[in-house]
Amino acid sequence: MSLPVRRPHDDQLPIIRQDGQYTLVITPKSVVTRLNGTQQLQSIGVPYGTMPRLILIHIMTEAVRTKSRHIALGDNFTDWMRRMGYRTFSYGPRGSATLLREQLDRLLACEWMIRWDNDKANGDHEFGIREIKLSNEYVGVDRKAGSFMRQIIMTEGFFGHLKDHAVPLNEHAIRQLRDSATALDLYTWLAYRLPRIAGSRPATLTWSQLAVHFGNDGKNIRKFRQTIRDAWDRNVSAVYPEAKADFGTGLIKLHSSPPPLHQKPVRGLALVATTDGKGTVNDRVESKGQLGDTLAHSSSTAETFLQALNEALGVAVAKAWLRGVTMEIVEGQWVLLAETHFKASWIGTHFDTEIRKAGQTAGITETVRVRVRPV
Repeated sequence: MSLPVRRPHDDQLPIIRQDGQYTLVITPKSVVTRLNGTQQLQSIGVPYGTMPRLILIHIMTEAVRTKSRHIALGDNFTDWMRRMGYRTFSYGPRGSATLLREQLDRLLACEWMIRWDNDKANGDHEFGIREIKLSNEYVGVDRKAGSFMRQIIMTEGFFGHLKDHAVPLNEHAIRQLRDSATALDLYTWLAYRLPRIAGSRPATLTWSQLAVHFGNDGKNIRKFRQTIRDAWDRNVSAVYPEAKADFGTGLIKLHSSPPPLHQKPVRGLALVATTDGKGTVNDRVESKGQLGDTLAHSSSTAETFLQALNEALGVAVAKAWLRGVTMEIVEGQWVLLAETHFKASWIGTHFDTEIRKAGQTAGITETVRVRVRPV
């Protein structure tokens, strides 16, 4: 959340965030790089946008999963980025792999400094300073074809803090939010904050306080409020349905909620038979009933497809986007039908990879299209 959402006007300058007694400084450190055959000291700037956020999530997840400070960012990292929805990697000057490598190197080079200040009643002033770095030892290979590999050793301080305070996140949710730095920040903040609220009374804060949390300068609270509410309404509430938050005009109210991985059973898929105007029986799937409910029709192809799609999307995403979606054979081809143009467009655009893989699992040779349900 402390990283800039977009590229700063001067990305070589430190980023300063202040929140009450705490001040956070993100400093881009100079690194030795080889340019035109000679070694030179160069500052590559602060990381910004969605990519360093996704990289951080991956690095921290791997460290917790393997219980090791040694993280390899190579072929497995590429596979993970594909799971995040990046279908291909291009290696030109502005290619996705090049941009990813740049943000990774910026992340590894920068340092965080946290300062705490406290004015005591007797006039004394207390302060404390702590410097944090993700890694102070890493090696890499930049291949001629444009691909790359990095192996890092996480600092003991970062690793120790991570082991004690790691927050579980839902990978499928991260994949759906990967194109919005604001949505990623809001989701991770709620995933940390909501499960820690005790009792039935909500925690409240002002929009100015939230702006400080998110590193916003607070000069245009109205615009900031609209940005956060859009991210909540369009993205975060769908992938974190258990989150109880009210982003009102005056105050924000946060209610005690389970963590995002603590999900209730999603209302899944049941097969029913329908007929067209000629009395021909079609296979149709409606999103109703619990996962594991008895399927009301013997269409093994549709059953296999929808089970595979549910598993690929995960509980939270399937609950948010497949509710009310039906699957029918239309003019000899399988089609997913959604209630609205917005939902049909979203499913077709964001779940293309999962739909194709589910089709392969079910033995459907043609592409399963997504359309709006006829009125």
